[in-house]
Amino acid sequence: MKTPPFAFADPKQERSKRTLDNILDAVQQIVEEADPEIFTSRMLASKSGYGLGTLTRRLSSIENVFLWAIYQARQKKFEELALVIGRFDKDAPIQVFAQSMVEAAFAGITKVNPSVMQFFENRFTKMQGLPLDYFAYMDSLIEPYLETVSKNKTGTFRDLSKNETALLMRQLCLLIERPFMEANPIAGTDEHRQIAIDTIIRLLGK
Repeated sequence: MKTPPFAFADPKQERSKRTLDNILDAVQQIVEEADPEIFTSRMLASKSGYGLGTLTRRLSSIENVFLWAIYQARQKKFEELALVIGRFDKDAPIQVFAQSMVEAAFAGITKVNPSVMQFFENRFTKMQGLPLDYFAYMDSLIEPYLETVSKNKTGTFRDLSKNETALLMRQLCLLIERPFMEANPIAGTDEHRQIAIDTIIRLLGK
């Protein structure tokens, strides 16, 4: 989603801004614990130090604020992956790239309980359906990848258009993350890792 529907009213007073910032910080701390069972108004009140009445006034929805925090965490994960891609050694071949990308992606995903990702997807799609740009968060990898390929000196990467890169990146991201989302037993295993590496080499390499 390019524009997530989790916006909060912009407080006019400095005190109100601090209150909202404190609440959002508390939400992010709770989400980092990776247990949807504690994504509740009572836990948020306890963690933030504000009463339920204050939370209700400041937030459009208690559930929405947890969705916002999960969305922010996912964005951060892809920003980190984009940095890994952008810093890839120009003298290293596609095989090394595939291994680096998979290891970085797995490391990011395994920091989050799959049930948190399931929580987000189930709640969000129930409210919004599946937006046309639902998987647009993966597109943050396109430019770093094309830049990396343009500098690579090994001749092991295929020349791709931006559109082809976008389609292939989304498929590769789904290959890596969907088994976790679906609680598939293969998720995170050596077999899953090798399938992902081999697929990246086949799709992106010469």
